[in-house]
Amino acid sequence: MHAFRHLYVHIPFCRHKCGYCDFNAYAGMDRLMPDYVDALEQELVFARERYPFQQLDTVYIGGGTPSLLPAAEVSRLLEFIRRNFNIAPDAEVTLEANPASTDETKIAAWLEGGVNRLSLGVQGFDQRALAVLERKTDAAQAVRAFSLAREMGMSNVSIDLIYAVPFQSLETWLETLRRAIALSPDHVSTYCLSFEEGTLLHRRRAEGKVPEVETDLQWDQLDAACAELEAAGFRRYEVSNWSHPGFESRHNHAYWRCRPVYGAGAGAHSYATDGRRASRWWNVARPREYVAAARSPRADGEELESRKATAESLMLGLRTAEGMVAPGGFDSELRGLQRAGLIRRVEGRIVPTRRGMDMHNQIALAVL
Repeated sequence: MHAFRHLYVHIPFCRHKCGYCDFNAYAGMDRLMPDYVDALEQELVFARERYPFQQLDTVYIGGGTPSLLPAAEVSRLLEFIRRNFNIAPDAEVTLEANPASTDETKIAAWLEGGVNRLSLGVQGFDQRALAVLERKTDAAQAVRAFSLAREMGMSNVSIDLIYAVPFQSLETWLETLRRAIALSPDHVSTYCLSFEEGTLLHRRRAEGKVPEVETDLQWDQLDAACAELEAAGFRRYEVSNWSHPGFESRHNHAYWRCRPVYGAGAGAHSYATDGRRASRWWNVARPREYVAAARSPRADGEELESRKATAESLMLGLRTAEGMVAPGGFDSELRGLQRAGLIRRVEGRIVPTRRGMDMHNQIALAVL
């Protein structure tokens, strides 16, 4: 097994679960936070004893809403990771934050703990779109949180935005993009809203209470994102991600390149490989069960046979603008994708075209 150089830590707590969210997140569990951090520390000690780790290139604190953790708890967690793992001097350390739970005390704790990249879940600036998404935040809070992070010295800040929101027009989406760009973030992620089974929005659509945005408008909104962000100097380096040069997400790049990633916390997934075979496993999802499991929270896992592992690597590699070297055994599929105008060959690599990035689901269907 190749050593882990990337660490993901899941914080499953939320103040309120948004209507579109199908992530492993839970509201109303604030009292569990100290015990949860204790359990994280126990799992990480066990993981370090059981698996090979090298110097960590990236650490990612995701959720849920990691910014809900009190400053003292997040400081304790970050200090524990620093003390027990060898973190590279230039490592990327990311924390996801909700504008509504971002304040001066917490930002100071994040910076002191080594966080050098903030992923701010803005999602939008239009109040109607935020209401449809059940976001308990507003544009003013987003601007305030971003500005405060910058003022306090956070030099790498990413903003998440969602388009194809019911009742969202092209004009309101353009205004959202322009307000985001005006803040001068280093990185922007744009996600097309999906109605995931089990979410409130999925149920409301089924009941006829919210409409799905027409396909043509979804394409127009994606085109608008491409035009506005490129004009502002951003490069689309992955299907849903844009950055200024040097600010690409290094942690996400590890996923797209199928690098070994250890996932700690409730519902977290890990991926391991020795270069020929691959496996993944995941922890129990519910926070209380995770705390009770302590050192051994693994729920299940699977071994990936060679072709399946290669197919997943191909699918993920073709999410990125740089593409990858074509693997063996997929000549027929790749010829079909090239004929369809979804990929092209450049200096011995296969890379997605603009059409291929826009329609990556077609690439996934062809190779998986």
